[in-house]
Amino acid sequence: METQFQQGVVERLLPGGEAVVRCAEQTLLVANAVPGDVLNVRKTEKRRGAQRAVLESIVKASDQRVQAPCDVAAACGGCALQYLDAAAHAALKSSWLRDAFDAFFDANSQWIAIDGLPEPGSRRRARWHRGEDDAGVFLGFRARASHAVVRSTHCMIVHAQMDDLRLRIEKLLPEDVHAVQMIRLHDGMHVIFESQKADADVESLHACLAVLKENETVQAWWRGPQGIRALKKPVRTLHDRVPAGERWVDLAVGPDDFVQGQDVGNQQVLRQLQAWAGHARHIVDLFCGIGNLSLPLAVAVNAQRGVESGSEAAAEVYAADMAAASIRQAAYNARMLGVTAHFTAVNLFVDFKVEDYAGADVLILDAPRKGAKAVCRNIGRLLPETIVMINCDIASGARDAAALHAQGYRLRALRAFDLFPFSGHVEAMSWWGR
Repeated sequence: METQFQQGVVERLLPGGEAVVRCAEQTLLVANAVPGDVLNVRKTEKRRGAQRAVLESIVKASDQRVQAPCDVAAACGGCALQYLDAAAHAALKSSWLRDAFDAFFDANSQWIAIDGLPEPGSRRRARWHRGEDDAGVFLGFRARASHAVVRSTHCMIVHAQMDDLRLRIEKLLPEDVHAVQMIRLHDGMHVIFESQKADADVESLHACLAVLKENETVQAWWRGPQGIRALKKPVRTLHDRVPAGERWVDLAVGPDDFVQGQDVGNQQVLRQLQAWAGHARHIVDLFCGIGNLSLPLAVAVNAQRGVESGSEAAAEVYAADMAAASIRQAAYNARMLGVTAHFTAVNLFVDFKVEDYAGADVLILDAPRKGAKAVCRNIGRLLPETIVMINCDIASGARDAAALHAQGYRLRALRAFDLFPFSGHVEAMSWWGR
């Protein structure tokens, strides 16, 4: 009969943060472990084809193990690497990405690893769920691989202003609000109350809204089954400030629009894109969102070439996304910046009208987690001069990279970004040419 506990040694950490624990009888995946730990573990469920276990006790701690800075790190699903010495995070995350793309490197490929320590309090986007315990109602993140919500009195990863606001409104939440999302931008913050009710009961939200009104830069919203509507009018337009060559420009961001979880990291991504794209005049941006990548690039290119935005010699953007709201926002941003741009709502996960996006000087691909499979299999028809691909999931990124490589593109450079400090996430940015 199988024993209840098994002893094993942690061999390595996988992308996402789970540890591979080698036991006498089998290999198990365990959370909150560190390479070099000797552990007693107990098997639990098999999930996504792998046998999981929970850490019962530490027989011998690794030299890399530290006391987690967050008091709910063992339960919360927000940060997977808090027990690993922060000095090891950059090398670990960089190795995940370098290994995933290793097959595409040649003697001319440049590799740029993450540099520096993870930055606490740098997350500007978060979604907290409603929980309730003996102490009352609270807002927290979900536990790992569970719908249970974990109470915390301080979150070390989000911006302090957001965390303070979360703690002030959590006990005031009406019963029909099941989650609250916050997006902190350059000139304000979107706060979105989520519910299964179509219409907000403003009276029941009065206490929460009174707290939000103390800060004039907060724009409150209600998201129900039929969509989102403003709880504060006139509606305040909020912006992200991003680099465009030597300039800084503002991009309007709505409550449903995607922004990177860390503003400094987003700025680094933009500067790298602008360096790799050079003087590209014909810019194609697929999965474009609000134009976060292509519009600042167009502004920078026009300034570098000394041409006026909107002139015949200026850079021109052809872009698509599946979110109609983001397309409208992108078109607005292009008008505000004077960039000639064509934004279209297109389902990029299926076959699309390739000729509308063919022949680009640079093709920008910033796909969601499942990648850009349909786009990449059409690269032989799109035939961009260069490609810059950004991936939040390195497994799908490596799959899409294989498609680019098979169609004659070669990896010029690969850079890793730590846009979600203390998590098991690493962002990939790759540059391809023919």
